Amino acid sequence: MTSVQTTYKQVEEKHVSVEVEEMLWSPKFDLVAVSNVQGEVVLHRLSWQKVWVKSSPSENVKVKAMAWRSDGKVLAVGYSNGHVNLCYIENAEILHTFEVKGEITCMEWIAEMCPENMNNTSYPEDSNETYLAHLQPLNKSYGTLSKGNIEEVVEDGKKLKDQEELNLLLLGNSQKEIHVYAYGIFPVASITITDHDGLELKKMCSVMLSHDLSCLVVFLEMSKEENQVLEFHIVKLQTALLASRYKELRLLALKYGHISTLLGYLNSTIQQMSEAWEDILMEMDSKLRKFAEEKKRSGAGTVSNDFLELLLFGTPSTELQAFLLHELTNKSLKKLGHSIETSYSNIQKLVVKHLQSVAQAILYHLSDLNGMSMWYEKFGVLGLDLSRMQEAVMVAGSFVLKTSELQQVIDGSIKNFKAFFRWLYVVILRLSDEKPPPELSKMTQHDINFVAEFLKDNFTHFSEQEEDSIDFLHKDKKPGFKMEKVGQYLKKEDLSYPPDLSGNPWIQYLQGSSHVNDSTVLYPTEKNKSLVQLQEKLEEVINKGLMKPSITVGKSVKVVSSLYLFSERDKSAHSFVDAPRITQLSIREQNKMYTVFTTKCLSREKFFIIRQQTDPSRFGEPAEAISVIVGDLGHLGSKDPNDSMGPEDPNDSKIPIGGRCEKHLIQDVAFYDENTLSVLLVEKTDDEVPLLLQMPLAILQDHQYQKLTASEGLDLSKSLPVVDIGSLIEPLHLCRLQNMKAHSFAVSGKRHTATVLFSSRRRVRILLLDCDDEEEDDENEDQGEEQVNHGNTDISQSASLMLVDPSSENIEDKENSSFISQAISDSTDTCS
Repeated sequence: MTSVQTTYKQVEEKHVSVEVEEMLWSPKFDLVAVSNVQGEVVLHRLSWQKVWVKSSPSENVKVKAMAWRSDGKVLAVGYSNGHVNLCYIENAEILHTFEVKGEITCMEWIAEMCPENMNNTSYPEDSNETYLAHLQPLNKSYGTLSKGNIEEVVEDGKKLKDQEELNLLLLGNSQKEIHVYAYGIFPVASITITDHDGLELKKMCSVMLSHDLSCLVVFLEMSKEENQVLEFHIVKLQTALLASRYKELRLLALKYGHISTLLGYLNSTIQQMSEAWEDILMEMDSKLRKFAEEKKRSGAGTVSNDFLELLLFGTPSTELQAFLLHELTNKSLKKLGHSIETSYSNIQKLVVKHLQSVAQAILYHLSDLNGMSMWYEKFGVLGLDLSRMQEAVMVAGSFVLKTSELQQVIDGSIKNFKAFFRWLYVVILRLSDEKPPPELSKMTQHDINFVAEFLKDNFTHFSEQEEDSIDFLHKDKKPGFKMEKVGQYLKKEDLSYPPDLSGNPWIQYLQGSSHVNDSTVLYPTEKNKSLVQLQEKLEEVINKGLMKPSITVGKSVKVVSSLYLFSERDKSAHSFVDAPRITQLSIREQNKMYTVFTTKCLSREKFFIIRQQTDPSRFGEPAEAISVIVGDLGHLGSKDPNDSMGPEDPNDSKIPIGGRCEKHLIQDVAFYDENTLSVLLVEKTDDEVPLLLQMPLAILQDHQYQKLTASEGLDLSKSLPVVDIGSLIEPLHLCRLQNMKAHSFAVSGKRHTATVLFSSRRRVRILLLDCDDEEEDDENEDQGEEQVNHGNTDISQSASLMLVDPSSENIEDKENSSFISQAISDSTDTCS
């Protein structure tokens, strides 16, 4: 294996206004996500330019974990209230949100990395675009709801279009549960970790899935209440069903993504329909309110009676005549009619262009899932239940029928509305002694029927009991006008006026043919249910049908081993330096899961590595462990402080690090890539100067690891092989960070970047790490990587190695003082 060769270039050193809690680099772009103590998530570029800020969803809610999707386009944010938001990097739009019980404690987003001979899918890609009409973006003019962002590509609202391989979002919570979500949206598995041996699970510190999806490793914090002792364990779980059916799970996840997007679109459409309906109510009520108040004061009749008398006898009451001549004038009536007609038209367009299209698309995808559920060996074994999918298809079919029914009701209401306003317009002209146009003055019996129906549908609720006080309208904010025929479909209650379908030949046939009542082909007609009721029922049956796989897969998970690691006294709250620092990575070439952690209770001078087999055929092999210290680095040499030579030669491999101290403390650990572990060291001196170490895993030999037995576990207080890697460190493995006291760091091997947080947590130092490893992954050849590599080439030609004279003072108070000027320009932002 080629030795890691690293040069370090300081890009920026920036002040942060709010204390930082966590930093996480994007795997594909030069972007770093930062969470702070106020519960905000801030996205920065390499130059620390702010891209966007996502505020906390509510007061006192903090960010507990973050994870990037493998393509770097979506950031998952887990909060203390159990909510998880998937944010799109371009505009911080929340693509998807879900909630789990308790507090989020850890999170990882891993991508499937199966052998090449397993990549050929057994199933054709979804061709729904060929058969389904393209959903149109919701128009801004259809109400206030859509005045925000409009998603042009409606069908790809979850940003799954380019996801060719399965990726899984893993999260642990405070309720002893591990949840696995495919693409961050589809619940694949829900695993409950039970208490054992008198220990209660207190916290899941870290969770990681192997590259082949066959093994899940969890780092647990357990407690004994009687003696207030915390025990730390590492548990390995076998996820055989997940590994063997990953292709089927991918298809289910993509289907769920489509359906979830469509349900969101459906909800927005119905909300806009409700807004347009409320616009009509407000327009009419604003005109009729004063008239209703006058009728209430006079105590003579009702609003509806006055209009009916005018229609039947042609003579208005005194109050109605005054209202028509002085309040509802000719000009005002035209304006009102135009406004209401526009609202009616908006509702009609929403039904025809949006509601019916999205309902048919949902039915299409549910029918696909229904077909999948019939293949038990592939999909049924995952928990996709045939009966539940058939129920979902039936409800979706009923919903489609209800949209057609609503369209017919709207058509009839528009006819009645136009007839009413045409009649009222003629009445006002005649009361004003003006001659109406000939084409309007004639009314047929159909026109009279339309007007009568309009009055019955929209004014009959004005009984004398309801008009006892106009305050009833003001207090309850109920309009004095009800577009009941249409409005009843947008309420969460049974229809007040269900349509009369007794004369429909098809309905008559179904009523007379009992043998078709239980048909799985004919969709039932829910005569008395509103559109909103069916929408809620549809969402309910979909959730029931598609939540079961997570339970089935979760129950299939088996515990392979559980290892005791170490114990410490319980504390009410860990500080950063007290809490173990944990990082895990599945290494494909070795078929092993590496877990690296630190513990202050024994020694901050050590970090520990445990590696376990992820190949199911080798699960019986014991885990292996080793402890590592970083001792004297004297072999690297140091400059004579009295040396009067000029500036340091950038090509000099004798980095002035060694010979300063014999021991180093471990401040933080993180995997840089599959071959390298990044370690943030602190010199055990009064100055406490931090160092960034890039440790190749290859410097640790196989024979140096000790095999562990499940019965004994890993007792760190007893003998364990200790390897001092101080003498094994190459000059270019280290970077000395002058003029700072370090708190923590974040690194990215794919982007060759590192961010070191000062102990004040209000300042960061950004480094660019130029790796010359010939085995660099081909994924770094994408457009974003090419731009970064181009920047690195310019750096190597124009800038020298960024190292500060070791004789410089190391004082925390100098964090705000001047530092080395920026040596390179920011890498081009590949996502802007």
